[in-house]
Amino acid sequence: MLAAICIALTAATVITAFIVQRESTRPIGEGEVFLADAATVERFTVEGEDPDAAVRRARNRLGIEAVSILGPDGVVIASTSDPLTGSRLRNPLMAEGATDNSFKGVAAAIESDLWLDGVLEWPAGTVLYQVVAPLADGERSIMLHYDVAQLLGRRTQPGTLQPDAIQLLGLAAIFGVFAGAILIGHGRAARRYTEVAAESQVLRIHSQELQTANASLDLARHQAEDALALAEEKIRIRSEFVLMINHELRTPLTSVVTGAELLRSMDLSETDRAVVLDSMIADGARLQEIIDQILAVARIENRGMSYELTDVPIGEVRSALASAHKAAIQVASPDPHPEIRVRTDVGALGLVVGSLVDNALTHGAKEISIGCSTQSQIVPQLEVGERPVFGVFISIADDGPGIDHAFLPRIFEKFEKSSFSSGTGLGLYMARMIVEALDGSLSVQTSASGSTFEISIPVVTTRRPVEAHA
Repeated sequence: MLAAICIALTAATVITAFIVQRESTRPIGEGEVFLADAATVERFTVEGEDPDAAVRRARNRLGIEAVSILGPDGVVIASTSDPLTGSRLRNPLMAEGATDNSFKGVAAAIESDLWLDGVLEWPAGTVLYQVVAPLADGERSIMLHYDVAQLLGRRTQPGTLQPDAIQLLGLAAIFGVFAGAILIGHGRAARRYTEVAAESQVLRIHSQELQTANASLDLARHQAEDALALAEEKIRIRSEFVLMINHELRTPLTSVVTGAELLRSMDLSETDRAVVLDSMIADGARLQEIIDQILAVARIENRGMSYELTDVPIGEVRSALASAHKAAIQVASPDPHPEIRVRTDVGALGLVVGSLVDNALTHGAKEISIGCSTQSQIVPQLEVGERPVFGVFISIADDGPGIDHAFLPRIFEKFEKSSFSSGTGLGLYMARMIVEALDGSLSVQTSASGSTFEISIPVVTTRRPVEAHA
């Protein structure tokens, strides 16, 4: 009787394991994937909300290639790929879905490049799975771009034996062993059970010891990899720093030495002597500037940076902007209303503005304008620090050649600079450190026609200043 019960339990457990395994590895239909993603995007596209912010939040949540919002005429209203905004769908099937507010999907070559956060991710002609789905308002639609390989991966569950099925099969095996042991005899079964229990205990002990050893080995490997990566990064930074300092110091130092030799060995006219002395003074000032920057960064990293922030009228910020004024720079007047107050350190703010102006002039800008507004004037491609909820935005715009998009993510890092530019690569790093110490943020937008850096500082009054632009 007991053996029959064990056999029945074994069969039932095997059947249950088979059912669990089959359900766990059942492919998911692509329709389920699309409907789930469309429902997710729907939650972010509330009527009256900024479409650009909605598509970016939706893409970050889904992790797919691109998300766009379409108007009823098939024109892209907003997209995580900026070049798509304002374009019209040319694929007939996709255009039909947008105009008649229906669900459409097709795997086809994309018609234009897909750029994400300023980086080209998918060139035109790449085959992606594209889906158009209607929104609840009945006017707009959403368009989703999927990488075909990733989509197939989401549709397919792992085909290996699932843990639940393994546990059930193990339970079935135990039932089978019990049934055989009962059929052979209670005495032999009892002895065998004792032996198996002892062996299982030994195996568990060995397994635990092995798991502990593996965990220790993994931890040691990760620590060694982290230490190696840190050492390699330090070596890279040190090597680049030595090469950069060698170049930056050698050029003005050579000029100073050469000028001194000219003054000593040649009988120069007063005019030539003045020219040589002016050049030596300029190069000496450049040497002092480089050394001061290096020492300032060393002090910041050793002691940190902090300022005593005070509430000051917005009019006092004018002096900080004016201190950065040079030829070909236009300075806008902020609102002088006495009720408008910001929380900052005016002197430190002036240092940042002056540093950004010098950086623009160093990299080829001819005209620079400085403005102040209560609204951000750019769509940041990169932002460091924490933007205040209510703030004043100081922009420094130039007509220079722009920043290489491949180099853009590293512009605020220490010793990072484009290969063709001069300088130590510390100016923007120090600007970032000062702005963060002022409880603000520093952002940048760049293109081939120029770059705009924008500083945000917190406002401490509820009255909003009148906008002023350069």
